[in-house]
Amino acid sequence: MNYQFEIEKISQHVIKYGVDIRPPISIKDDKIKLQDYCNRLIELFPQAFETIIAGPQNLQVQKTFVLADNKRIELPTFILTVRGPIFTFPLRMFINEVHNLSIPDKDKIFSKALDELRKIFSDITIPRVGVVNEFIFDTGQANSLQILASNLKGDVWREKAKNLVIQFQTPTEGKNINLEIRPTHAKRSGKPPAADDANIRFGLIVNVDINNQKIKSDLTKSEINDIVAFANDYIPDELIRFLNNEY
Repeated sequence: MNYQFEIEKISQHVIKYGVDIRPPISIKDDKIKLQDYCNRLIELFPQAFETIIAGPQNLQVQKTFVLADNKRIELPTFILTVRGPIFTFPLRMFINEVHNLSIPDKDKIFSKALDELRKIFSDITIPRVGVVNEFIFDTGQANSLQILASNLKGDVWREKAKNLVIQFQTPTEGKNINLEIRPTHAKRSGKPPAADDANIRFGLIVNVDINNQKIKSDLTKSEINDIVAFANDYIPDELIRFLNNEY
């Protein structure tokens, strides 16, 4: 089954900047510093950070986004994990229809947010930074599992496939590029159940994780900027051609 990947077919796009921190930041032991840091994020970047959600085992900052139909959705934009912080910026969401969300200068926000992190946690080092682009390509009524299974050589394998995940690792220019493709589908809300698939929307999830290949004690600001710039260039220039087997 032939499917052409195109930028225009992207129904959902989220970009995440993940940071490994050494030593790890503890919610229990670094509570005051974390509170100061989250307040600083909200003060400096209200376009991306708005409300702190804190608990004994978790910490995140949310942002309320206004959708095209004037509905609102709350999404986490900062999450503290065991490995370190993840800055999550939704660019496009599909909620009954496609909604474009605006967070201008996301790369600058990430860079300055790291600067603030180093100021408050002066003893940390950052050995790895990753940029993850999470896409859903809309396939409409075309079953995305069948689209993905069409890449299998044998008819028997294509017919037997009930689920399928394709993963690639293509290191280049000192960067790890990890790419994952898998099918997805969702029922359209508000639609009555039907005997056929008319109320189901299919898609292909494509996740691209780009991070530094060489681990060192602490990445410099220019090295981190290089990873971000590489990811920004890879997505429009290389990804679509790779997915469409144009090499």
